[in-house]
Parts: sequence; structure tokens; C-alpha cells
Amino acid sequence: MKTVRCLSGVLTCLVMATSFTAAAADPVPSVSLAGTWQYRPRGLNCTEQYFFRTDGTVMVTSHKEVTESTYALSAEALPGGFYQFDTQVTQTNGQTDCRGNQTPIGLQSKLYLRFQANGERFVLCRNANLSACMGPLVRLKGRIGA
Repeated sequence: MKTVRCLSGVLTCLVMATSFTAAAADPVPSVSLAGTWQYRPRGLNCTEQYFFRTDGTVMVTSHKEVTESTYALSAEALPGGFYQFDTQVTQTNGQTDCRGNQTPIGLQSKLYLRFQANGERFVLCRNANLSACMGPLVRLKGRIGA
């Protein structure tokens, strides 16, 4: 297992060399993260929720930790269907996330996002390939912003 700080920096993501099929890279005509997404880290009895707003901010809850971050998603996909995904943590409540870590204000992350299942799921990867990714994050229907 490898460890990498990711998304809003709200947590230290256990990144596993999990294989995702090439068919999972369905093109997504209009890229939109707006809404609520859920992630269940492997091996942990904890669920994280990511609430992406259309103003370029995201609120993440992970165990007792709540963070606010800014994010930017590239408008066009790179080869392989990856979008560059940049974040910076702007606020935190100072509590611990699902792994017992605290995320510092100011933490910046540069990751690569790849949509799956026609835009209803995505993975976040360290590089623009599937060798070190976390996910999937699944869009929750019927939630605010969904």
C-alpha cells in the first residue's frame, strides 16, 4: 500500500494499486462534480462524503473531520480520460479523519480524476493512469446539489 494526501486534503488516502477496467473510462459529455459523493475506504468502518458546489468549493466530512477546500477541474480530458484536479484546503475543524489524521489548512493537492459509469462514479489517481488510485466515489442521488 502507498499513502498519498488527496482531494481536499481532508484525509490521508490509502492508495492501493487497484485495477480498474479500461471500459470504466466512459467519456462524460459535460463534466460536473456538483452534488454529494460518497467514498468508503477499504478496510475501514468509516464513510466519507464530499459535497461539491458549483462555485469551486468542496466540503468533506471524514469521521470527525470537516474541511472546506477550493478545487479546479480541467475543462478537457487528458489522454486516457483523466482530468487534472487541483485542491487547496481553506478551513478545517481540527478533528481527525477516518484514518486518525488531521488535515492542515493550506494543503495543496494535484491529482487526476477519471469518471466511470457515465459520470456517476469517479476515481482519483496520483498520476494520469490507474496505477495508484482511490475510489470509486459514488454520486448520491436525491441529495442537495445532486
